[in-house]
Amino acid sequence: MLIELTTPMYPEVENVNSNYQSGSVEQFDERMGFGYIRPDEPETESERLLVHRRSLRIPGLPLAQGDRVVFKREVIPRGVLAADVHFEEVDPSCDDTSRGTIIELVLDRGFGFVSDSTDDRIFFHFSQLATPDQVPPVGSAVSFQKQRTDRGMQAFRVERIDIRTPTTSSEGIPQEVLPLEDYLAKAILARDSRRFDDAAKLYEKGLTHSPSVQLITSYASMEKNRNRRSDAMRVYEKGLRAFPNNMKLLEDAGLLAASMGDFKIALDLLGRGLELSRQTAQGGDRIFLLAIARIHARRNSGRGDLEEAWKYYNLAKTAFAASRHGKAGFPRDDLLTMDLAGIRLQHYRGGLAYEFINKAGFKPVRAALFEQKTVGADFVVEPKNADLLEGYGISGNLLLRCLFKSDISRSDIDSIDQVVREWGNGGLVDEQVVLLLVASLPEPVERLLFQRLEDRKRTVPAIVPITQSQIETAERASDVLREVLDRWLYRRDLFAQNFPVSGRRFFGRERSLAEIRDAIANGTAAGIFGLRKVGKTSLLKEIERRANEGGDIAIYIDLLRIPADITDTKWLYWKLGRELAKKTAARQGFKAVRWRLGDEFDDYLDVPDGYPVATAFDSDLSRALDLIRKSPLNPRPKIIIMLDEIERLLPNSTGKEGFKGFFDFFSYIRGVAQESSDFVPIVTGANAAIAEAAQFSGKDNPVFNFFREIYLPLLQSGESIQMVQTLGKGMGVRFSPDVAHRVHALTGGHPFFIRQLCSFLCSRYSERPLTMTVQKINVLVEAYLEIAGRDFGEIVERFSRDYPEELDVCLAIAQGEDTRLENLTGRKPKTLSLRHLVGYQIVAITDNRASLTMELMRRWLEDGRVGNVS
Repeated sequence: MLIELTTPMYPEVENVNSNYQSGSVEQFDERMGFGYIRPDEPETESERLLVHRRSLRIPGLPLAQGDRVVFKREVIPRGVLAADVHFEEVDPSCDDTSRGTIIELVLDRGFGFVSDSTDDRIFFHFSQLATPDQVPPVGSAVSFQKQRTDRGMQAFRVERIDIRTPTTSSEGIPQEVLPLEDYLAKAILARDSRRFDDAAKLYEKGLTHSPSVQLITSYASMEKNRNRRSDAMRVYEKGLRAFPNNMKLLEDAGLLAASMGDFKIALDLLGRGLELSRQTAQGGDRIFLLAIARIHARRNSGRGDLEEAWKYYNLAKTAFAASRHGKAGFPRDDLLTMDLAGIRLQHYRGGLAYEFINKAGFKPVRAALFEQKTVGADFVVEPKNADLLEGYGISGNLLLRCLFKSDISRSDIDSIDQVVREWGNGGLVDEQVVLLLVASLPEPVERLLFQRLEDRKRTVPAIVPITQSQIETAERASDVLREVLDRWLYRRDLFAQNFPVSGRRFFGRERSLAEIRDAIANGTAAGIFGLRKVGKTSLLKEIERRANEGGDIAIYIDLLRIPADITDTKWLYWKLGRELAKKTAARQGFKAVRWRLGDEFDDYLDVPDGYPVATAFDSDLSRALDLIRKSPLNPRPKIIIMLDEIERLLPNSTGKEGFKGFFDFFSYIRGVAQESSDFVPIVTGANAAIAEAAQFSGKDNPVFNFFREIYLPLLQSGESIQMVQTLGKGMGVRFSPDVAHRVHALTGGHPFFIRQLCSFLCSRYSERPLTMTVQKINVLVEAYLEIAGRDFGEIVERFSRDYPEELDVCLAIAQGEDTRLENLTGRKPKTLSLRHLVGYQIVAITDNRASLTMELMRRWLEDGRVGNVS
């Protein structure tokens, strides 16, 4: 029994921004684009929250295990999602060191609270302790840097201090002397009361009579906050005369000098700090190495700075990996800067690509050399020039591949397809367009890339080549970008693709998606029914994409893919078992599972005769459902099995026999679904016969009235207009709203015929850019009907074979018979057929009369083109 928790296991934490929390990334799958966060303040002891790429504040940034993040909880129908996820990083400009006391520790969850003179309750995570394995007890005096984050006030770099025992520098100068009159405490009180002149006088007295590192950093911080950086530097200079070997002062003074543009002084101070850190083995190397790398990267005065930045970044990365912070502690912005420096140093075209990216209106989000560094590099770039790219129908980040080698091979093209497929599935890049920077473009390669644009049988990205000479000779990078995009993208026919689509190629269906989302959330089996080519498979593909992105285990099987000589469900059990094993291979909690079916037989022909395939699959599925039931993940994953073209398994009225064992298969599926709400079967078909037929071949239908019937209607007017305008824009064809609405009226919103008609129009009017008009469409309607006739005929033929009552209704309406409802629904079979047709939105009811919604189909039937079909 599932028990809903009405109160959290732990009390709410006070005095923090209730909208945001912090936590650690426990897992993130780059390919799938989702993972899980362990909250610092879980509502149940082992709670893990789902995070997917669209949850990230900056979608292109990578997440890795151990990353500290800030997020807000977003309640969704099935649980809680971590939203607006971003890194928990200290603001580099925040160097004001505060002093306070630990007032509370939550040891089992790894965080606590400190207080100081201005804030009663400041959150800190144990990862911010100088010695995380030695947590100071409540009441300990600590120094820290505090910063207001989205979750509230937080403390970073928390370090225990002993105020009772003075310590000395290596020069023998007291570091911490508490006089009878505590100048620091009084100065802080004056500062916090905004009596800055009084505070400065107290700080100066403290410098003279009782200097301490904390007093110096506090004084300098006040001056910086008053935008008096020169005075702050004077304070640091005084402090370094008193404490010349203090690494904190060297660090802060060096960073301040760098912010003032005094790079030479900054490098000298930070260099001294690095040398001292290495001599004393106090573990501060990474701070100085990172600061020095940043200065060289910022100064960027030539190749020398770039080389120094690359060197120090690598040293800093190694130092972070060896520290308590681990690899995840290395700041991601610096990792990107380091990767960019490496690419720029590796090859001339790497630097050229970097300059082009920045000048053409892109922001680099990721960058990486190939494993074989001399071959090339990949950039993921975020478009900043939205107006330019919107004109080509591009959305999201783009992959820009830069090849260092001079030749291009077919394997290079295949490699691009693979990267785009993986990164596109996870939502990292737009899967439709890739920019390719090359030395030159040989004619055979150019011809191959053009052929890809005209390929209607498979989904491949449009690869837009940019040559080195084009960039070098252009006055403006944006001109080069527009020129190549015009030349290559305007050659595409985005309407001509005749295969299932998902992601950014998927339009509309929000109502149907909401129904299916609701069915999945409630653990309800669903049947999606609709006309051929109306988009059922595309809908399943989009469900699969969204389900995988949401952490579910979605398994899609195209039943038309079953080999011709397979006539029983044994193959289906094997295929489902294999997919279950593959889909869970890298998932948390499933890695150690040994599947009885999925891991045993890579090839169906390896399954021995007599092997209990159904029993083995049940063992695997039961094991998976049990692991999910015990999972701490929120929301809890579902196993979704999607069977496309369900008619392939069923008998029909023409005498086709169903698959051997299909009664037992569907009985089993129904039983598991009724037993566990974490298992959701979804099927598609031309109509709801699988759920409506009480019997098949004289035997009771085990899934009679089992599936929730979801009719996939034609696109609504707004959905049709959005699809037509978006795809048209990507190929240089403008459809105004009234022109797009004319397309909708002709096709009734059938997505296949919308695409086919628009493709036909764009092929007849080949100039680009092009403004389509209603007149241009009307002129070509009759010519289009000759082309589309075979597709209308195929629909009619299928209706005639499998669903003759539905065809009778269509013909009656098209031929002008009495279309009043009482005439059409006089007999039960036609009542059923009319309900289906209204569900499909082929037929509309207005003023008690039925009419066809697709003008093209009506005209085709009126003209008697249906032939001998009756």
